[in-house]
Amino acid sequence: MSDHYRNAEDFVCDESFQRYCLGTDQSAIDHWESWIMEHPEASGEIAEARKIFSMLNGRQGNLREQARELKDGMERSMLLKEEFGQREAAVRRPRRVLYAGMAIAASALLVISALFIRNSYRGGGDQSLLPPMAATVQSGSEPRKTLMLADGSVLTMRHNSTISLAEGFSKTNRVLTLTGEAFFDVKADPSHPFIVHTKDASIEVLGTVFNVSAYPENSYTETALFRGRVEVTSKEDPSRKTVLLPSQKLVIQSGGKKDTSFSVRSLAVDPVDHKAKEIAWVRNRLKIQDETLEQIAGRLQQWYGIPIIITDEEVKKYSYSGTFESETVIKALEALQLSYPFSFKVEQTRIVISK
Repeated sequence: MSDHYRNAEDFVCDESFQRYCLGTDQSAIDHWESWIMEHPEASGEIAEARKIFSMLNGRQGNLREQARELKDGMERSMLLKEEFGQREAAVRRPRRVLYAGMAIAASALLVISALFIRNSYRGGGDQSLLPPMAATVQSGSEPRKTLMLADGSVLTMRHNSTISLAEGFSKTNRVLTLTGEAFFDVKADPSHPFIVHTKDASIEVLGTVFNVSAYPENSYTETALFRGRVEVTSKEDPSRKTVLLPSQKLVIQSGGKKDTSFSVRSLAVDPVDHKAKEIAWVRNRLKIQDETLEQIAGRLQQWYGIPIIITDEEVKKYSYSGTFESETVIKALEALQLSYPFSFKVEQTRIVISK
């Protein structure tokens, strides 16, 4: 590890690392992702630094000033270690030097302790004021796994996919990283663009429906747009940006900065059902004949990969017949609501249906 970064606090005090944690500066993100890959021995310090940054970034004071105070406390602590590290010389020094060293230790401890207590427990110890830690969700071998994000957006992950949310997601940013494939239904929020990072590109949206396929074993990344508008920026060449319109997709074929190709195409339409093939994996066509809502909920749960709980016995017995098609579990439940007046509450890991 570089001598410039001796511990977690050194990373936190670096402004470039702060921008990397915030997920707002693509050049900082690229730099630190490369640095971390080149220095696996620093993984422990990096993880600790991200935790510290999350606490400092709790919207409770000036981040730059807090980092300065932390660095000042570190420097005082280092002075103390050097002072006590020379034991033989320390024995010969007057007693007042020892007292001075103890004062420095107390000062450093107070600065760092006060800084962390102020940001961790301000407001009577209510830690809900802090931004959430970075979270990673994997779909594993499940065909599909649905996530309800804190900002109100819904995404469905395909098998062997991973989503990593940036620290402060839905509070200070809406930034995430995708490995694999996912279908996004993004809630509009003009003040907080929704940004998806993949191995080849960054996709920025305000509120839209799109699909991204970016498996690491594939030589391409594909972004397919269904509603709204997205801007795709190449990671190899950030000056290269492509704006997609509905029913278009961008295919980035990796091959190095000079050989990477960008191709905008129309979505592939199935000649039978006239639906886009790009999301055939997530679209569910339900044919229902006198089935109860409890039975239908079981089918939706199995298809979309999210638990559905019905709390009312009468609601469980609602009966349906018909055929409908939807890309998300939310759209499916909204279609069922047209026949019976039930309510449902969306949570991150489940859906709760009530009367």
